Amino acid sequence: MTLALAAGHALARAGLLVDVLLAALAMCATGPLRRLAVAAALVATPVLLVAELWHSTQITHLRHHPAIAAVVAIAALVVVVALARVVRDRPRLLALGAVAALPFRFSVLAGGTGGILLPLYVVIAAGGLALALWDRGSPREPAIGWLERALAVFVVLYGVQALYTPAASLGKAVEEVGFFLVPFALLFVLLRRVEWDRALLTRAVATVVSLAMLFVAVAAVEYASRHLLFNTALNTNERFFRVNSLFYDPNIFGRFLALTMVVVVAATVWRSDRRVLLRAAAVLVVLWLGLVGSVSETSMVALLAGLAVIGAARFSLRASAAATAVVVAAGVVIAIAASGRLHLNLSDTSGANNATAGRYSLVREGLDLFGQRPVAGYGSASFSCEFLRRNGYSCTASVPVTSDSHTIPITIAAEQGAIGLAAYVLLLAAAFSRLGSGGLRRRAARVAVLAAFAALVVHTWAYADFLEDPISWALLAVGTALARD
Repeated sequence: MTLALAAGHALARAGLLVDVLLAALAMCATGPLRRLAVAAALVATPVLLVAELWHSTQITHLRHHPAIAAVVAIAALVVVVALARVVRDRPRLLALGAVAALPFRFSVLAGGTGGILLPLYVVIAAGGLALALWDRGSPREPAIGWLERALAVFVVLYGVQALYTPAASLGKAVEEVGFFLVPFALLFVLLRRVEWDRALLTRAVATVVSLAMLFVAVAAVEYASRHLLFNTALNTNERFFRVNSLFYDPNIFGRFLALTMVVVVAATVWRSDRRVLLRAAAVLVVLWLGLVGSVSETSMVALLAGLAVIGAARFSLRASAAATAVVVAAGVVIAIAASGRLHLNLSDTSGANNATAGRYSLVREGLDLFGQRPVAGYGSASFSCEFLRRNGYSCTASVPVTSDSHTIPITIAAEQGAIGLAAYVLLLAAAFSRLGSGGLRRRAARVAVLAAFAALVVHTWAYADFLEDPISWALLAVGTALARD
């Protein structure tokens, strides 16, 4: 039994490494080699996930009913093939489908938490199949550059460092690669090939704003009824009520609203039409109310970061920096003045945890883990297990488990050490260089992408989900397509 378990872990690590290599090849290769890599990734990724999850409680129903599992698999394949034929000559339709699917998560696995992006996976699979079978190349496709290479390095490094991840954390590493890194790398490949002209960008923004307004409407119903539709455990929050709309986590709901607000501001800041400005103002008021209802302080900070980038592009870097400094100073003063009401007692660990929803301990433990293994870390996806061990629990214990430190650089430092941090810094440098190249003044679309990406990065510094969020990859892809103009 032990030998079979060890062999299974070895196969999982090997499969994981192959999968990230295919993703890297899809991002950095062209022509037939890229088509082959995309096709292989479309096959390898679900095989890797099924092999990992097959004996878990998450798919017990399908495992005990193989006929149902077979029907589901065949139906999914038929849908993907049909959609692939539809989008093969309609890249703009593929792009809009991806934009519309970005926020939707469904908990289709038993015992799931935040759910998986099932609609988006269908769009990615259809687009990937169309590329693999019928791609004839695009004369407008951007050349492979440092951003693509930096993304490839980060993804491959994650797979390499999973080779020494503790066995208890290996399943999470497989899910990280199979549910997020590889599919979203394919999404990046698909979206960067699209010609994002004014008409397509206008439709994409309209889609995002419409979805955001829908989510706020659902949140308003939740607020009025004081009952959440998803993650109802949050109903027991004794300090305050937080809406999450159709999202599992109020912070992810808040992030989506903040990014949408940044895009709306960037799209209108250069406009002078009074009617356009009034409509934008009305939309922003509605979205702000939804953001306030989420009680996501991190999302509010992210919104300020995005607005600062827009201010720097529209006016001047000096004026934007001054305004940001004033807002930050005012926030600090208010926090200190209202420290008792806001529970901001940072003089001891329990007070700091109470003020930061437990994140103080996560950050402190993450820094300690980095200090113990500063070069290569404990291995990809190992944070949760190592955090539990340091607090006297077993990784298999039925205790609340955290996926990371809620601060992406610290999570990377603990899991991947200085090597991972270097890859992360390289990726950020390549991303901001790509999105900010060529000048931004009076280029609303490029400013919107840059500001939204900056806001998202800031959000990940106090929450989580950087490359686990498909919006990161979508922004990088659209920014890459716009940078060629």
